[in-house]
Amino acid sequence: MDEIHVNLSDYLELLNTTNASDFDFDSDVCDPDEEEITIKIFQTCAFCLIFLLGVVGNCLVIATFALYRRQRLRSMTDVFLFHLAVADLLLLLTLPLQAVDTYQGWIFPVALCKVTRTSYAVNTYSGLLLLACISVDRYMVVARAQEMLRLRNEILTAGKVAAIVVWLVAGLLSLPEIVFSGVSGNDDQAYCGMQIKGRVKMATNGAIIGVFCLSFLIMVTCYSLIAQVLWEGSAHRRGKQWHRQRTLKLMVALVLVFLVFQLPYTVVLSRKIGGQFCGPLLEYITCTLAYTRCCLNPILYALVGVRFRTDVLKLIYDLGCPCGVYVSPQRASSSFISPSSPALTVLSACSPTAPERSYSSSETGPHTKFSFSGTK
Repeated sequence: MDEIHVNLSDYLELLNTTNASDFDFDSDVCDPDEEEITIKIFQTCAFCLIFLLGVVGNCLVIATFALYRRQRLRSMTDVFLFHLAVADLLLLLTLPLQAVDTYQGWIFPVALCKVTRTSYAVNTYSGLLLLACISVDRYMVVARAQEMLRLRNEILTAGKVAAIVVWLVAGLLSLPEIVFSGVSGNDDQAYCGMQIKGRVKMATNGAIIGVFCLSFLIMVTCYSLIAQVLWEGSAHRRGKQWHRQRTLKLMVALVLVFLVFQLPYTVVLSRKIGGQFCGPLLEYITCTLAYTRCCLNPILYALVGVRFRTDVLKLIYDLGCPCGVYVSPQRASSSFISPSSPALTVLSACSPTAPERSYSSSETGPHTKFSFSGTK
């Protein structure tokens, strides 16, 4: 027994003196450095995908507007959607810089840092203000339809002026990014960000929160009034208005996407400017969501907007692609993209001279006619 007792004591002493690092399973299972590298690789790949999808989608929006919609505008919403696409495209063009920054830190000049930060700020401010303008226009179309129709030319001019004012306001609010953005840290850990403190920091936070709250209040008020107007009308009138305002779903979807994808990163940046640490993982996730929003808008247009799909197919045909869609010249002038009223569009595949088969669709409205050439 004595010999056994001695051996057991030696064994317990050996366990007590053993280096705990020899049994550190956590470091093998979840290495913080490996986790951070994995997150960086994922975000870099996500940025590349967002860049490709977003640039193609927003270029299609801008191209269809410039080629087909510009001469036949019917509402301010068309103007605002065009400027929203331009703002998203400008931000997306900085994504390659952001991808490199995510993977290996900031290696570019200070001027590009200022451009990147300013592009994000301008996109955020202009996006919020443009969505607020769209909600006001939607309300006016529903509640003051006759006046909007009678003063259409004046209202379109006012819409263009409002878009310019939005850009000016967004630029002024982004001045702190232009002045105070810079690169900090050494070559291995360089970081592009705001280098501010004191009153400037408070003013920047106030601008972000103020514009967000003001735009959100306008959007909620306008869409609530739209719902009230449509609900208080007679059943027949209400059904007609909902049919005319079916692209109202698109406007609401744009607002929801902006809030869901943009709000988290705006909160993180606001806390970061205020000196509060949110953690790199949270910043990576919310930043990816914010940039994802820029490529979702064209997808929403394609899913909800019949007229956008029509113009994209016509663009493909005009570029010489055999899978494109031909829009009859005599109908082209009647096919306009305006969220305020139905479109009259005639589509025929591949060739304008081929035999046509006509189909009607209740989803696209009574004034939409699709003609597909060829035989079964």
